[in-house]
Amino acid sequence: MLIVAWETTAACNLKCSYCRASASAAPDQGELSTEEAVAFIDSIATLQPMLILSGGEPLLRPDIFRLARHAVSRGLRVSLASNGTLLTSEVADKIAASGIARVSISLDGATPETHDENRGPGSFQAAMIGIENLRGRVDFQINFTITKRNEAHVPAIFDLAEAKGAKALHFFFLVPTGRGRKEDLISAERQEELLWQIDWERADRSLEVRVTCAPQYSRIAKQGSGRSAGGCLAGKSFVFVSRKGDVYPCGYLPLKVGSIREKKFIEIWESSPELRALRAGDLKGRCGQCGYSKTCGGCRARALAKTGDFLGPDPLCNLAM
Repeated sequence: MLIVAWETTAACNLKCSYCRASASAAPDQGELSTEEAVAFIDSIATLQPMLILSGGEPLLRPDIFRLARHAVSRGLRVSLASNGTLLTSEVADKIAASGIARVSISLDGATPETHDENRGPGSFQAAMIGIENLRGRVDFQINFTITKRNEAHVPAIFDLAEAKGAKALHFFFLVPTGRGRKEDLISAERQEELLWQIDWERADRSLEVRVTCAPQYSRIAKQGSGRSAGGCLAGKSFVFVSRKGDVYPCGYLPLKVGSIREKKFIEIWESSPELRALRAGDLKGRCGQCGYSKTCGGCRARALAKTGDFLGPDPLCNLAM
């Protein structure tokens, strides 16, 4: 299934230290209007993708529930990505009524101290209240971005997700875009260790577990638990649309491939040379020579950041050649 992540707004009530979107207190000028957003949803409806409403904080967009209802009416599966702090009981009811199938809550630690260090005082407790308000109304998952600051929290975040009744736990490995800093990146060796740890933990849990921005997990999962795990999805089964309608292979890969204000989404999706190159998978350097190039593919965002070439080698791969 194609996944379309739409950055609905730059507005956010928090100011996280490694925010991909470099979100701010107010919306950006030039964000897609309600009419443009409806037209965008209609344009992707024939593909029947999963639509992720992200931000910023999408709950700060006044028409978010109208747009969610419209997408659901067109047959799309809709998810909402939130920081969790605005999820009152009333908001949870609105989410359920709109037909949103799942809400993802971003946590940066299994304790208030670690989470609040990144997102601000009280944000952990507010997110926990938001999770409680969702329980029994809407399925939710926890998204956990791994950095040097919280890498020790992997087992604890598994415990927290299970205790709170999450349907899924998705791990993200930091890509230094937006406000993300290179000094918060873990090493290639540490990434390898953590991926093995995630796979060991996954084997004993009932949670749906996925790993993003570390496609090497496809190799480790096959060798370890034997469960399937996809590699880099950018431009293949995943695409990102910015708050102003610009299209990218993923939100961490600053490679603009078109604008829905200039072309139909379907035209961009089918004809973009960059997207076609990503699907062809003709990678360079170590990634091109690797036996896992088709199943893993390396992180294309890190390849671009390190080498200037989105088809180049992933610098966070620890596999000996």
